[in-house]
Amino acid sequence: MRIKKFLTSALLCTAMVAGYASFASAQYDDDDGQPWINNVPPMSYWGLRGLTQTVSAEPLGMGRLNFAILGSYFKQDQDLSGLKGYRYNPLDMSKPYDSIPGGPSKGSSVSMMRLGASWGINDHFDIFGSLPFYILSDSALAGGTLFHLGEMMGGVQFALPIPEEIPLRIAAQVRLIYGMTEDDYGVTNNPAYLNGKEPEYTYAGYEYGEARKKDLLDLVISSSQSLVAGNLRRAVKLHLNEGFAITPGKAQADDWLVLLAAGVEIDPTEFLTIGAEINYRTPITSFSATDPLWLTPSLMLRSPYYSEGLFGIAFVAGADFSLSKAKDTAVIWGREPTKAANGAWAWKSDTAMTKSFKPLESWRVFGNLVFSFDLLASQRAAMIREARANAAEKARLKREAELTSAQKDSIARKAHEDSLRLSSEMASRAHSDSLRAKAMADSLSEKARQDSMAQAQAAANAAALQADAAAQREAALRADAEKKRIADSIALADVNKRLAEEKAKRSEAEQMLLSTGMMVLDAVYFQSGKTEIHLNSRPYLTTIAKMLAKYPKLKIEIGGHTDNVGKLETNMALSQNRAQAVVLFMTNTEPALGQMLTARGYGPSVPKADNNTAAGREVNRRVELKVLNPNVLKEYNP
Repeated sequence: MRIKKFLTSALLCTAMVAGYASFASAQYDDDDGQPWINNVPPMSYWGLRGLTQTVSAEPLGMGRLNFAILGSYFKQDQDLSGLKGYRYNPLDMSKPYDSIPGGPSKGSSVSMMRLGASWGINDHFDIFGSLPFYILSDSALAGGTLFHLGEMMGGVQFALPIPEEIPLRIAAQVRLIYGMTEDDYGVTNNPAYLNGKEPEYTYAGYEYGEARKKDLLDLVISSSQSLVAGNLRRAVKLHLNEGFAITPGKAQADDWLVLLAAGVEIDPTEFLTIGAEINYRTPITSFSATDPLWLTPSLMLRSPYYSEGLFGIAFVAGADFSLSKAKDTAVIWGREPTKAANGAWAWKSDTAMTKSFKPLESWRVFGNLVFSFDLLASQRAAMIREARANAAEKARLKREAELTSAQKDSIARKAHEDSLRLSSEMASRAHSDSLRAKAMADSLSEKARQDSMAQAQAAANAAALQADAAAQREAALRADAEKKRIADSIALADVNKRLAEEKAKRSEAEQMLLSTGMMVLDAVYFQSGKTEIHLNSRPYLTTIAKMLAKYPKLKIEIGGHTDNVGKLETNMALSQNRAQAVVLFMTNTEPALGQMLTARGYGPSVPKADNNTAAGREVNRRVELKVLNPNVLKEYNP
């Protein structure tokens, strides 16, 4: 499978170079049916995101592992082999120090190879490191060639958790540099760094510390800011880096360096990056135009899977550096000492030498390869499958609990209805008994008039007593019925009051959903071109899920929408996958929503604003809720 993906990446890159954009944008599915093409973002030669030496503040992402290989070459066009300097020995002013060696001979070649690696520990922390080695080809050397390791470098970068919708990214970086060069030939202590002090100048690296002397340990602290406009397919990015380097063994402020860089990254397609950057370094105590300043245009070809390639040239600008007399009066350049007859040292001040040269050679060409792997891809797929299974099981248990609760409610309602029916029947029966008793009393009264007065009166009295008893029973039953009616009215009023209070407590989102049947999830964000829900959107989605769970009779569609940038098929798939991601998150939060929610991707087919403007496209990239059975809304809005 990996061989297949490598070959497919090479084929897609070839198609892109040839201009077959429709073929190069094709989407292939992995074994689990998910798209596996995942563009490698532009990387520096440390494996961090960015250009060659200018680092982006964008994090790598958890589980991303990068390996970088850089090769560079320049030719020594300046003759520095005769450049030497002497200075007084502060411990014995009668003795000078030894001479300081010069640089490579004119016409010698300097080749360098750098191996770098980086790993995204989580969505904000990245660790990285590199190890370079270089080859000096100089006829003045014994054997003509010198091979040395450069510095061993390692560090960590932390990106601030800024919401995805804000285009600014900010990161801090700390790295340690340990020198590996074993002799003076190849030391990077350029006079341009140290402002005229101890110029052990030989090979001046374009990157600070590229060939530091053995056992020197430097600390570099820097910050990065990136402005990002666009998405994975087309983007324009501005990167700014500021930092300083400290050598703990040299406590003087003159030994501290300021490191500045700025770069512009343009991605006209998902497979091509055009970059331009400028780098500058100088002592922190005195900025100087003679210090190294170089401009680096580059062209990067990015494959859809695993790898990227880059080619660039570095052009050096700045005034020449002149050596005649240093700012430190204890250092004298180009003056050879002589020994007097009495044994004391003297200086030939009248033969002072002046020599001018560039801080760095005027050009350097380089190439870069980066291989990138997502180590957590299969783990994320397994977690998604497990989450779906757990959500389905929770939904089943929730449905069973709801069924049991519904049965209890049904029994309670039936008992209440039976009680009302029995009260009504008893009242009706009492009324009938009262009517019969009255009729009987009237009949006995008439008979009493026909019979003897005493017997009729007795019978009438007995009938009257029976009628009074029946009337009392009827009054009692009516009183009981009235009490029950009043109690039921109070209960109904209490229910209506609680319903009114509940409606008053409804949020603006609930009122909009229950009144219109529509709602835009305006706080749901995704990384550009991806379906993973941003960390800052999860509390908001949790609140919406709990809100929807209060209305179990609703059937709701989660609709994903995009702008019209890119191919229709890609946008339709992206909107469907984003809608499904929202459904999965909400059902995992509230399993009962599994029977209520469905997902549908509309792509750019239902715009709300003009896709020809950036503001309109931002409005069109949205996730919406739509009630599919609006007739049920009346039950929640009586």
